[in-house]
Formats: sequence, C-alpha cells, structure tokens
Amino acid sequence: MTGIGLDKTTLKLDAKGVPSFDPATTRTASADGPSPIFIAGDASNFIPLLHEAADEGRIAGENAARLALGKQVNPDLRRAPIGVVFTDPQIAIVGGGFHSMKPGTLATGQVSFEDQGRSRILLKNKGLLNVYGDIASGRFLGAEMLAPAAEHLAHLLSWALQNKMTIAQMLEMPFYHPVIEEGLRTALRDLDVKLRAAQANGSKAA
Repeated sequence: MTGIGLDKTTLKLDAKGVPSFDPATTRTASADGPSPIFIAGDASNFIPLLHEAADEGRIAGENAARLALGKQVNPDLRRAPIGVVFTDPQIAIVGGGFHSMKPGTLATGQVSFEDQGRSRILLKNKGLLNVYGDIASGRFLGAEMLAPAAEHLAHLLSWALQNKMTIAQMLEMPFYHPVIEEGLRTALRDLDVKLRAAQANGSKAA
C-alpha cells in the first residue's frame, strides 16, 4: 500500500494505512462519505485467504460496474468464517472462535478422538473438538478443533453455521458408520444436553 499516495486522498485510513471499507460491499469510505473506490484481496487484508479474496474481487467488480452505470451499490454474500491449518493432526476454526463469543450466553460440547472408532482404525486417534451453541436460540455458533480430518469437519460445520442451523437440526442430519464424523455427532449430543439443561434451568453454561 506504500508509494501510491493514499495519504494524499480523502480516504479514511487505519493505523496501517489501509482504507476503511464496508466488507459487505468492499466500498471504501472518505472524509465526505462513501467513495467511488473499491478494495479487495491483499489490498484490504480483511481475511487473507484465497477464497475470500476471490469473493471480494467479484463483489468489488460488480459494485464498481453498478456505480459506473449509476446504479445502487449492493451488499453481497460473505461466507461463514473458516480457517484450516494443515498440520498433523489438523487445526481448524469455524466462526470467530471462543474468544469472540459473549461469556454466559453459550454452552460447549466436546469430544476427544482418542477413543473414536474410525480414528482408532486409522491410527489417527488424537485430538479434541469443541462445538458452541447459543443457549437462548439453540443455534450453532462455531467450533474449534485439533482433529483428524479437521478440514472436512470444518467444512460441514461452516455450512451449518452459514445456514443458521440449530444443534437439534444438525443432529437430524445423517451420520454414516464407521466415520470420523461420528465424533462430531458425539460432540453435538454433548452440546445438546448442556443446552437443554441450561434452557430448563434458566442458568448460564460455559
């Protein structure tokens, strides 16, 4: 972002010199309001992942074309957050992670993969999965895991998060046997019990 003279424009810049922008439209902001400049990918560094950058590029291009034609700039789809680290076992986060959630409003379900059937067969029985649900609504909030096949578990969970599914709805989905996803079902069942208890008692869970 250096050397292109952004500091000489009316764009609002953050501490790192990156223009302030609306992630839903990718449109930047100036001192006078919305600007005709759109930002995406590495330039915005909003979520530095290829699939996110591709979405941003599409949103920015379509909105820039709309603006040029005198049409309204529209917000577009931003997908549920998902991050994967390809270690062994893999690490994955779906949603903003536990640290981003409001304490006292959620419950946590957990499963260890040490005794999970398919993981033991594959000699990959290491790891832990936490799933989070909102006490008031029963909705799935996200997950964090160090687990075998975390890349696949994370995708399933990100789809559930984007579709705003409840834990009860997720447990209605099919789970084949024997697969690693049965470990996910165990965690969801654990969470479901805790959510029901918290809702019945009107208490807070952690």
